[in-house]
Amino acid sequence: MTLYPATLLLHLVGVIGLFIALSLEVAVVSRLRVAKTTTQVHEWLTLSRVIDVLLPVSAVVILISGLVLTFSAWGWGHAWIELSLGLLVLLGLLGPVINGPRMKAIRVAAQAAPEGSISPALRQAIFHPVLRVYVPIPGLVALGAVIMMVLKLDWL
Repeated sequence: MTLYPATLLLHLVGVIGLFIALSLEVAVVSRLRVAKTTTQVHEWLTLSRVIDVLLPVSAVVILISGLVLTFSAWGWGHAWIELSLGLLVLLGLLGPVINGPRMKAIRVAAQAAPEGSISPALRQAIFHPVLRVYVPIPGLVALGAVIMMVLKLDWL
């Protein structure tokens, strides 16, 4: 196998990992919202640890393989390459800034909450409006990047 197909395969594996992580994030946040006990919250937060590993690893695989593909085959000056790279970097910066503190607040409140019903502080952290609005956005942005790459959209 030559460099291009192997790198493209690695790139696609990274994209699949990214979508798995983003889908898990949507599932975790939505299930936290319907959890009735702190035990259920702890169970779903355990799954979020998978996201904490899979998401950055997938992003790095996408970034490195994408740069190799760009330098070895495509070159700069294509909108679908430049916009996709910009979106990957933007999401990589926004995720920890927007999502990170809110998920940490949920973890802290869950650790402090007694077993049983969900405490008001934990419920408030889970139902933070920014968390609810932001969580589906990275998946939609990533889908837009995939569409741009498949169609090879260029600057007008």
